[in-house]
Amino acid sequence: MTETTKPNAGRASGDSRKGLSQGGKFFYGWWIVAGGLLIMATCYTVFVNCIPLFQSHMVEDLGITVGQFNTGVSICTVVAVFASLVIGRLTDKCSARALGAVTVLTSSVVLVAFSFITQLWQLYALCIIAGMVVVAGTRLLVSVLISNWFTLKRGLAVSIALSGSGLGGVILSPVTSAMIVGSGWRSAFLLLAVICLVFALPIAVIMFRSRPIDKGLEPYGAGVVEKEKADRSPDKPVSVSIGWRHLRKNAGFWMLIVGFVMMGIVNGAIITNSISNMTSVTLDGVEVVTGGHSTIWAGGVWSFYLAVVIFAKIALGAIYDRWGMKVGTILGTVASVLAGIALCFPATDWGPIIACLFFGFATCMGTVAPPIMVVKEYGKKDLGTVTGIVTAFEMFGAAVGAVVSGIMFDAFLSFVPVWIMVIVASALMGITLLASIPAARKLVERRIAEGAPELDAEGFEIASPSEQSKARA
Repeated sequence: MTETTKPNAGRASGDSRKGLSQGGKFFYGWWIVAGGLLIMATCYTVFVNCIPLFQSHMVEDLGITVGQFNTGVSICTVVAVFASLVIGRLTDKCSARALGAVTVLTSSVVLVAFSFITQLWQLYALCIIAGMVVVAGTRLLVSVLISNWFTLKRGLAVSIALSGSGLGGVILSPVTSAMIVGSGWRSAFLLLAVICLVFALPIAVIMFRSRPIDKGLEPYGAGVVEKEKADRSPDKPVSVSIGWRHLRKNAGFWMLIVGFVMMGIVNGAIITNSISNMTSVTLDGVEVVTGGHSTIWAGGVWSFYLAVVIFAKIALGAIYDRWGMKVGTILGTVASVLAGIALCFPATDWGPIIACLFFGFATCMGTVAPPIMVVKEYGKKDLGTVTGIVTAFEMFGAAVGAVVSGIMFDAFLSFVPVWIMVIVASALMGITLLASIPAARKLVERRIAEGAPELDAEGFEIASPSEQSKARA
């Protein structure tokens, strides 16, 4: 366990800052951002956004079902939930260069191994490794590392790095599709292994540093206090202590959890099956035509979806900040329902394209909404713990969505029942998330009536005058 620090204890004094700087005009931390962007654009993108391109081809060649393939994807997701807890501790104890190098090298080795798969158990084994190291070690590592390097512009830096998943998908989806068509899916995995190694490993090994002090620097904006901007949304800020101890017994919080489980189900079902929905699936030597489009065409549409994601992440965050939780949640829910409806028409050109347009916005609720809604509903007390719990349940929902959607396709030989499930899950998501808002407000009001401690801007409890007197004594 790391030593617990008091508020402001980590802020360096004038004496301790002697010899430290921010490195002149170009701050070294932006190299960290660049490295994070490249890891997200390669290692993360390959295992999250490009795997659906292989579904129909691996199902046919390996003689497995869609449900079995999707189970492998869900195993990867479930393992990542638990692996994130371990990797979170490692980021505090191990060198960022070592962790970055291990992540990239493991990505490449696993991708090479994927190209030699002949049995179902091999797929499952490799998905376990990918979940433990690759999926859990990319987004979490990048977020923590950048947070160490930036005080000001932290949100901008993190969003730039994480947007690499969309940028990488835009580039790699058509490249992967073309490689699969031209040389087969096994060669495509080898190409992706080389791409990860060449584009992500050098900057991780050469540039990554765990903390600014490793380069004789201090975090960007250290000692500078940003002026607080008024929250223009209708959501009243929560300034009293709530915390996990009270939330775990609150029905409103569990409604929030149910909402994000539904979001996970939507993500797991759509992301895993979209490419096969646009093309075809061969089961036991019999081709089941779903959309009838070519793999190249489907890859191009998927690239369009990933491009939408890049801009949608920024837009959805701005909507929550300006117009509040209700407006953001309603728009995300409507977009998710419309995506499910459009997916029911895969044989048309407009169905998949419209579905990707709306889902590109809706899927961002899975990454943008959890921390925003947790803070707006319950404040910053135990923020990391509470957001982590919400995210874990959402990833569990994604695993369920992937498995159930595969089973449903195998049973009906059609994805239409899957998209009906998506529409229902989207509606339940909106209902439960909206219901959690007034429930959270009631809990806040009750805590105020009980005399709960106030929180400072960083989420620490402010001691009462009597407690401050006792501390001084």
